[in-house]
Amino acid sequence: MRRISQRLQARKQDNLDRWLVSYADYMTLMFALFVVLYALSIVKQESFDVLSESLGEIFQIRGDSGRGLAGNGILTNQVSQTDIFEGNSLAPEKGPELVDENLNINESDNKQLGNPLQALKQDLQTALSDTEDTGEANLEINDDWLTIELSSGVLFASGSATLNPQATPVIQEVAQTLSAVNNYVEVRGYTDNLVINNEIFSSNWELSAARAAAITDLLEQYGIVQERLSIEANGPNDPIADNDTAEGRARNRRVVIALSKYSYLQQATDQPNNTELQQQISNKFPDQSDSANEIRVIQLPNGGIRITTRQEAEDEQKSSGNNN
Repeated sequence: MRRISQRLQARKQDNLDRWLVSYADYMTLMFALFVVLYALSIVKQESFDVLSESLGEIFQIRGDSGRGLAGNGILTNQVSQTDIFEGNSLAPEKGPELVDENLNINESDNKQLGNPLQALKQDLQTALSDTEDTGEANLEINDDWLTIELSSGVLFASGSATLNPQATPVIQEVAQTLSAVNNYVEVRGYTDNLVINNEIFSSNWELSAARAAAITDLLEQYGIVQERLSIEANGPNDPIADNDTAEGRARNRRVVIALSKYSYLQQATDQPNNTELQQQISNKFPDQSDSANEIRVIQLPNGGIRITTRQEAEDEQKSSGNNN
């Protein structure tokens, strides 16, 4: 009996640590399983993100974060599939407007580009070199405009819209350069923030408008057609210096002649010229063969015409000469 008991105890002592081998194998397998599952989850998430982004770009649908369109789920935005696939897209179109490569850019929006602003700037810098050296003129290109900034000190007296004598040659130099091109011209008037209220101007708005109009009138006298010209009154707005100092207020009192990159297009007229009109009248009245009674068409300064006979025109010219 003692031998049997000793054998059983020996067997029990030998089998106490065998379970560790199986447990270690089990933990190794579980670790390998979780590593594989983790790797698969990463691959699936990346693939899902790529697939979701691709589908979103195709159908132009951007839902709320965390909410998908699957199964019989309730859609918060009641949009039919017809609207999505056949109607207008839910996402607005983005990017610049595509233009046909054969389309002339000058014809877009019924606008035509004028002379290059950089070339105009060089010509004006040459013409206004003396004025620019003294600091009374400054030329800059901003966006679609070439601006000629002239200090009001060289143009006007304080609180006045009457041009100084030294302003005439400056504006004449500008007009000579502008007469060779067809760009739009905008004259802008500016003042400081000091209140003005005299017998002529009740506000800085009126003063800035009157000064811009005075420059515009002088440009028109030097041959710039009025259809190219416009004025803009800014009053004390858009200061370029501090109005708390005398030097800053002097800089803010200015007139800017701005040249647009777009050109003025003279409207074509349907009126026949004088030669064509005279021919039509001669065909209508063939009996008027006498040179004394020859019908003449006179072009008036305002664009109109006057039909008269040669004798009447000569008599009027003689009468006008005698009156002078």
